[in-house]
Amino acid sequence: MADEIEDVEEGISLGEKMPIRKKVLHVLFIVVVGAIMIIAGSHFRWDKWIVGGVLFLIGLVTQAWSSLVGLIGGIPGVGHVIVRFLALPLLFIINGVGNMIAFFAIKIGYKKEIIDVKLLAWAFALGALIGFIGGELL
Repeated sequence: MADEIEDVEEGISLGEKMPIRKKVLHVLFIVVVGAIMIIAGSHFRWDKWIVGGVLFLIGLVTQAWSSLVGLIGGIPGVGHVIVRFLALPLLFIINGVGNMIAFFAIKIGYKKEIIDVKLLAWAFALGALIGFIGGELL
C-alpha cells in the first residue's frame, strides 16, 4: 500500500520542481518588496501611477497575486473564507465598471455592439460554468 502511494506521489507533477517552502518564501519576498515600494513611494512622494504600474508589472510577471491567494487559501478552516472575501469585491468592481461603460456606450449609440459583447460575455460565463461542473463530475 505504501509503495503504491509513493508511486502515485512520484507520478503527480504540477509542472514545477520548486519545493513548497521555497515557493512560500518566494511569494513572501515579493509581497515584502511590494510593501517596501509602496511605503517608499508615499514617503518620497513618487507618482502613484508609476508605483502602481511597476507593482502591477511585477505582479503580472511573477504571478504574485495568484500565489498569495493560493497560500492564503491553504490555511485550514479560514483560508477559503478569506479568499472569497478578497475575490467577491473585485468581481463586483469589474461588473460595475463594465455596466457603467455599457451605459455610456448605449447613450453614445453603440447599441448593437454592446448587445454583441454582452452575449459573448454570457456565452463565455456559461461555458466556464459548464466546464467547471464537468471538471468536478470527472
